[in-house]
Amino acid sequence: MAFANLTKKHLTYLSMGMLGIFGLSHTANAEDNFKLVLKNAFIERNYDDDAIKDPGSWSQGISGFYTSDYIPTVLTVADKPIEIGMDASLQYALRLSDDRHVDDTVLPFSPYSKTQDRNFLKYGGTLKLKYDKTEFKIGELWLDLPITATDASRQLLSSYWGGQIKSQLSDKLKLELGRIEQVSPRYAEGFQRFTYTTNGKTHQSDGLNYIDFKYNVTPNIMAEYYYGNLEDLYDKHYLGLEHWYKSDKFKAQTRFKYFRSQDSGSSIAGEVDNHNIGLIEKVFVGNHTVALGYQQLFGDTAYPLPDGFLPELYFINWNTTGFFKKDEKSIHFLYGYDFKNYVPGLNAMVKYVHGYDFKDNQGRKNNESETNFILSYDFQNPKLKGLSFHWLYINYDVKTGNDFQENRILTTYTKKF
Repeated sequence: MAFANLTKKHLTYLSMGMLGIFGLSHTANAEDNFKLVLKNAFIERNYDDDAIKDPGSWSQGISGFYTSDYIPTVLTVADKPIEIGMDASLQYALRLSDDRHVDDTVLPFSPYSKTQDRNFLKYGGTLKLKYDKTEFKIGELWLDLPITATDASRQLLSSYWGGQIKSQLSDKLKLELGRIEQVSPRYAEGFQRFTYTTNGKTHQSDGLNYIDFKYNVTPNIMAEYYYGNLEDLYDKHYLGLEHWYKSDKFKAQTRFKYFRSQDSGSSIAGEVDNHNIGLIEKVFVGNHTVALGYQQLFGDTAYPLPDGFLPELYFINWNTTGFFKKDEKSIHFLYGYDFKNYVPGLNAMVKYVHGYDFKDNQGRKNNESETNFILSYDFQNPKLKGLSFHWLYINYDVKTGNDFQENRILTTYTKKF
């Protein structure tokens, strides 16, 4: 049975059946974990061009996440038991604002009727098995990899549907591999196939096959290699290096990232040929954080991203506008301050990115810049534990294109049981 055809109901029946086969019940010596998340999201973008309708919405979300501990079964290999467990999620959001009849990428939107849904529901389940240092999951997956990141920047979370194996091969080497057949983007209900639109035409993929290695070269250096094959569309290679330096007065993090995207030769989406190189240096001194980075793209085509507003958070500094246009170079600057000595729980950050040496749709030289101001506060009062506030202000300027300002105000309450 293909992963895409293995529904949530199938997973529930399969899990219960396996528990019975292994002679277990849900009351075995395992501790279940529940997390309740209440999220109020006000997100609004204002374009300088009055002819463009401003997208945005105000919504209230309530989500529940269940994670079971592993339960040892009667099946053993080399005197070690095979363990079993289940995870589940239920996410719901209600639009509190009026329908603006414009897509804001936050709540589901119909391009045909030009209406935005009032209610928004997502759910999934995961069956998991574990043996020694190897873990297998099938069902809904929460991934943090190139192509497949879990996006929490809007209202409800994006997730993926497929199978995954993680293994600690040695003290230094970790392996992850899997096949992802469907995605549930942050603004859509249910799961759907990966698609990629180029030259105005949308192409579908049967699934993403990937493998990822993480290797601790030294206690201070970590290397990562990733290969993903988005069937019938394109392949993506990723190589990353991360180095930490620590002293009594400060610590520094250096990250190098290289992405190689290309069609596999049998691609139905046409040519894909792009390189993306990024380097960022981040320094932490007391309550201060300063970072400077550089990113450059080159190749015959633009950097490919699947449809559905799936961000690649592996970039050195992913921003609202991405800065991944064909041949674009960009400089990244970041400054953050932790007010823990004055107002514990309060943090502020400013990010500035300038992109240049790319062209607009008319072939004209172009440049763009984005400034982000981020203010976050985690309430410290024990009675308000789990309550947090997050404000993101975005100012985007482009030489030829549409300038805008955007506000995202997220108030979140998280309670673990």
